[in-house]
Amino acid sequence: GEGGIITTNNREFGDKCWSFHNCGRVRQGAWYEHPLLGSNLRMTEWQAAILLSQMKRLDEQTKTRNENALYLDKKLSEIDGIRPQKRDDRVTTHAYHLYIFRYDASKFNNVPRAEFLKALSAEGIPCSPGYNPLYKDDLFKAPIEKCPLSCGYYKGRVDYTKVECPVAEKACREEGVWFFQSMFLGDKSDMDDIVNAIKKIKDNFCV
Repeated sequence: GEGGIITTNNREFGDKCWSFHNCGRVRQGAWYEHPLLGSNLRMTEWQAAILLSQMKRLDEQTKTRNENALYLDKKLSEIDGIRPQKRDDRVTTHAYHLYIFRYDASKFNNVPRAEFLKALSAEGIPCSPGYNPLYKDDLFKAPIEKCPLSCGYYKGRVDYTKVECPVAEKACREEGVWFFQSMFLGDKSDMDDIVNAIKKIKDNFCV
C-alpha cells in the first residue's frame, strides 16, 4: 500500500511528476535550480536498512568530524582572508554536514572566488560555492496564488521578489566556500593538506 508507480503518455505531466519527486528540479536544469515546488522524500527501505547498520559508527564519526573541524578552524583563522563560520558557544556537538568559510578576495590579490575554487580543486581539495539565496529560486519569482504563499489560511501575502538580504547575497555570490562532511573523517594530516593548499594558492595569487 505504500509503493506505487505513475505511467503516462503526457510528457508535460510526466515531467511534473518527476520534478515533484525530485525536489522541484527539472531534467534540463541546474542541480540547485528549483522552479517547481517538490519533495525530498525519496529514501527507500533498502537505503534505510543500510543506514540503520551504519548507525553504530555515528558517535565515532561525529567525534572525528568535530575534532578535525575545530582543528581546521584554528589553522584557517591564521590565514588572512579566510574566515571560518563562527560556531555558537552553546553548541556542544556539531554534525558538520557542511564546513563553510568566507573567502575575502581583497586579501588574495582580488582574485575572484571562482578562480580560488578552481585552484583548490586543482590541489585535490573538493569544494563548492554553495547555494544561491533560496528566495532567488525561480519557484519564488513566479506569482503563486495558492498555499503556502497565498491562501485563505493567511490574510497577508508573501512576495519574495521584494526581499533583499545583501549580506547573505554577497556571501553566496562572492565569499562562501563549502567543504563536505566526508573530508572530515580523515586525520589531522588531511586538515593540514587543506591548509597548505590554501597557503600555496595565496602565495601564487599574491606574487
